[in-house]
Amino acid sequence: MNITKASRIGLALTLLSGLPLLAQQAAMPANPTMGCSATPAELAANKKVAMEFFNPQADRLALADPTYRQHNPAFKKRAADKGISDIEEFRAAFGAGRGGGGRGPATGPTPPQGNPLEVVTAECDIVSVIHKNYRQDPTAEPGKFYEVFTFDTFRIKNGKLVEHWDGAVINPPAPAGAPAGRGQ
Repeated sequence: MNITKASRIGLALTLLSGLPLLAQQAAMPANPTMGCSATPAELAANKKVAMEFFNPQADRLALADPTYRQHNPAFKKRAADKGISDIEEFRAAFGAGRGGGGRGPATGPTPPQGNPLEVVTAECDIVSVIHKNYRQDPTAEPGKFYEVFTFDTFRIKNGKLVEHWDGAVINPPAPAGAPAGRGQ
């Protein structure tokens, strides 16, 4: 074996021997809040706050903390376009009887009833809600729906919503003359 080949093998073995050390390094801070612990009662209380957000009669403004942070890109874009904070956009979207988003009522056949609270999980200060919905199959005749699941995840502190994530995207504008539909 020549020296160059032996050097490469030695370098490779040296690098590989260091991998376990790299794997043992502290993980990057993640959700939930590092060091967080919660009792079963606290987890239940956090779930209750998140589930209340989806109650049509809920006072959503009372659920949000003044430090509320939004990660939904459509909400973020609206707030940036208006030059306002996340909590101000939250108030604009959910205050005074507002529903909160989408493109308005759907037209055409009505989908089956979904379940806004299909799965609700909590870990520390994070609550995730998985929603079961039905959407029009774009490859089929009107009235043919498929099952789809969406999610909302909240960080809750002191009984208030302080942060929100979901899988929403910024939808393109509807073509001129197209019927209104539901946003994501």
